Amino acid sequence: MRLFGLGGSAESDAAKQRREASERSLEQGGLPLNAIDRLHEQASRQGTPGHIFTSDLSVNELVLTHQAGYEPLGQVMGSSVYHVGWQQLPMWSGSSGELEVMTQAFYKARHLAIGRLQQEAALLGATGVVGVRLERNEYEWGEGMLEFAAIGTAIRETGAPPNNNVPFVSDLSGEDFWMLRQSGFQPVGFAVGNCTYYCVPTWSTQNATSGGFFGGAWQNQELADYTQSLYNARELAMSRMEQEGLSVGAVGIVGADITVEAHPREVGSENNRRIDMMYHFTAIGTAIAPYTGRWPIFKVLNTVSLA
Repeated sequence: MRLFGLGGSAESDAAKQRREASERSLEQGGLPLNAIDRLHEQASRQGTPGHIFTSDLSVNELVLTHQAGYEPLGQVMGSSVYHVGWQQLPMWSGSSGELEVMTQAFYKARHLAIGRLQQEAALLGATGVVGVRLERNEYEWGEGMLEFAAIGTAIRETGAPPNNNVPFVSDLSGEDFWMLRQSGFQPVGFAVGNCTYYCVPTWSTQNATSGGFFGGAWQNQELADYTQSLYNARELAMSRMEQEGLSVGAVGIVGADITVEAHPREVGSENNRRIDMMYHFTAIGTAIAPYTGRWPIFKVLNTVSLA
């Protein structure tokens, strides 16, 4: 019972059931019910005068996507806000290594976002999604909080019925997608690999970074353990990206984007201080395979120079 009208309006039984069903869908990696309803309504307007698409494709990309034999269906998005669990750092063990809890958290959050993007595209009957961009945010107000968002344009082969397969996901631009089709290939999915790696420096590196003339900072030298840890993170991330490509039948990965984030961490007291390094290494690209479907008629526009 509310006193003096305070506390807002009560939630109806139907609204509560819908909210709980929406939460269960999210817990299973699905979409909220409002998003599903909106996409069903959007798909029902396809082929009617009421259909209108939204897209982040440029005009040139839109024209080339049409020439490649595809039509845009609408902009789609997937997102995930994720909490990173407790991870013991090897600060006092003296050994470097992968932080598996953090690696898995970044991987899971990213794949939840991409999976929901694919689900939105599937509800529109799309063949795939092009121009996908991935965004990651971390919040100061929430320690261990990650947000991943994937945004792109859902497309379908012109004149083809709604696709019943899982749509491919690609970060290729409209121009790159057109060129790929011209070359006899098609995107078959995203390939992602990542690794979070922690480096505890050896005594020689600690000596070189401790400052002062007698600390070793006066001479040029490679900090080999930092370098080795970065290579270890790279090898783990790249091998995981390649495995994802192989799992979808790809013969190669194009447009690979590699990002490395290095976070130094001061450990110890003022008189016994060292600098540990935490590396976030991420490799993302579009997996491709030979194209076996029907080919559109590509138009080649002749241009005349007036120079």
